[in-house]
This record gives sequence, structure tokens and C-alpha cells, in this order.
Amino acid sequence: MHQRAILLLILMAALGCKRTAPPDSNGDAPESYGEGEVSVSDSPDTEKAADTDQAADAEFEAMAKQMGLTVAQLQMKKRMLMDSGLSDEEIAKTLTMGGDPLSLFKDDVKSNAEPPMQIRDLSFFLGEADQEVKLDNYIGKSSVVLVFTRGYSGGMICPFCSMQISQLVANYDNFIERDTKVLIVYPGSVEHLDNFAAAVTKVDLEKADIAAVKWPVLLDPDLKAVGLLEIEADLAKPSTFIIDKVGNLVFSYVGANRTDRPSVKAILNQLDTL
Repeated sequence: MHQRAILLLILMAALGCKRTAPPDSNGDAPESYGEGEVSVSDSPDTEKAADTDQAADAEFEAMAKQMGLTVAQLQMKKRMLMDSGLSDEEIAKTLTMGGDPLSLFKDDVKSNAEPPMQIRDLSFFLGEADQEVKLDNYIGKSSVVLVFTRGYSGGMICPFCSMQISQLVANYDNFIERDTKVLIVYPGSVEHLDNFAAAVTKVDLEKADIAAVKWPVLLDPDLKAVGLLEIEADLAKPSTFIIDKVGNLVFSYVGANRTDRPSVKAILNQLDTL
């Protein structure tokens, strides 16, 4: 088995086996499940779980050593990723690649989709969905990178979307040097738009300002553009489209899952070929 696959399995075991008994009504973990029942601490299942925990701890320690980290450093990376709302599998995969979630984005990508309509005919809204704007308004003045996020999906702002857009903002000058405008599409209700701005700009919610994102944030509240492009998911699949100065669609990538998206490096490389 490939070494990275082995590391992934080790981390999945270490992350997945740490389970506790359900809390009681006061929020405390019970010592037993009822009068006359076997104590959780003495039950065979608990002993088996303890053995599993010990094995996972040993594997986690070996994993840290193999990555050149202390257990505390690896635990810190793990906690940071868990706070980002990632699944155990995504955390494990990220840690095997050095602990940076951005490493899950693809540096080497090719177009994998063909929109069923003229993309320049799409229309969106600006300013809390009260000002309609057509994509065609941006075309012809510069190259355009159109990035669809997943919006407020699954009860949260997608952590990978906020990471991706943060990177696009951080590379603002690199896109300007290439005479390119990045347009960010936020699908669905605007109710949590401030949460999105806070996640992207890494500020507290009360300080959130969508203008701080730098690039225009286009709203698709009724998912009309999402439907026309056939990229529906919970709200939308993470998708990236590049349109040259003439108006030709030169790159089209629709993610199969929430981590499947081109990196900033990949997007800049595509622009360098124009």
C-alpha cells in the first residue's frame, strides 16, 4: 500500500475511535447507564475501547514522528482543522499532506465541464440582492475568473470556500498584474452573508464587511445561475470558470466534492496561457 494511504488509515483510526458516552441531562458524561447495570469503566466494551484508544494513541505518536512533529504539534494541527468543520476523513487527508487544508486544492487541473449555455448571459445581484448586474458587463475589459462558492450550506459557511476566497483576496495583486478581475458568486439566501465575509476576511462577525473581500461578490439568491449552469448541489458545487478578454470561455471546472477545486496557482497558470 502507498505510504500516504497507510498514514491516512492511521489518522482515521486515531480520529475516529475517540468516542465518549452520551452526556446526561446536565451535560456530564455518566459513570453508568442505570442502576444495577455494569459500570461503563468496568464493562468489557469499555476495556476494548480503552485498548483501541491506546493503540490509536501509539499510532498517532508514530504518525507525528514520521511527519517530523511532536505529538503536541500534531494535536494542535488536528484541533485547528476540527474547528474548521472538516470531517475526520478530510482532517486525516489534510494532516498527511502537512496540515494545510489548501494542499487539498489542485495545482494541476484541466477543464472538466462544458456549460450548457452562454456563460456571459448569466445575471446576478449586488448589494443585498437589490441591484441586478449581468456578467457580460465585466467581459471585454479584462479577463474574468468566475468562482462559485457553496454558500451557507449544511448549517455553516463552507470552510473550504472561505479558505479559497481568502487566497484569491491575498493574491489580489497577482490577478491585477494579469489584467484579471475575480468575481465571487454567493448562492442562496443572503441571511448569512456577513458570516461569509467574516470567514473570508478572518474577523469577528460584528466587524464583518463584505466590501473587505475586495473582489465583487455576486449574489444568486434564487439559484438561477446555478441552475442554468447545472451545478446544483446542496446549494452549488464549487466551480471555477475563466473567460478571456474577447469573451471566450477558456477554462471550466466543476468540483465533485467540497475540496475538489483548482488552487490559486492553477488559476494563475491558466491565465498565463492566455
